[in-house]
Amino acid sequence: MPGTVGAHHATALQFDVSRTVKLTGVISKLDWANPHVHLSLEVKSGDGVVELWDVELASPGGVIVTGLSKDLLKPRTTVHITGYPAKSKQAVCAKELILADGTTATFVIGI
Repeated sequence: MPGTVGAHHATALQFDVSRTVKLTGVISKLDWANPHVHLSLEVKSGDGVVELWDVELASPGGVIVTGLSKDLLKPRTTVHITGYPAKSKQAVCAKELILADGTTATFVIGI
């Protein structure tokens, strides 16, 4: 009988789990979809240039259990991210997300 098999990538294949980066920026887009929620984050570099980062969070259900929601992650919201940088693009896999009011979400990441 045919069935469905779920697959998931290992974080260490796409991200450098030997180091972390910290970003502070403004959400420009929220993609609330499986298998991962993604944020487009506008981050000002040291010289004032705005860089666009892709931030990978957990699945929608995994984000909800941390206490976050679509309303809390809407565009124009400022967030602080700590996570693993991508190996091949300007992206990060978030370990922690902090909102301006101090609300903190920690994500369990399969390495």
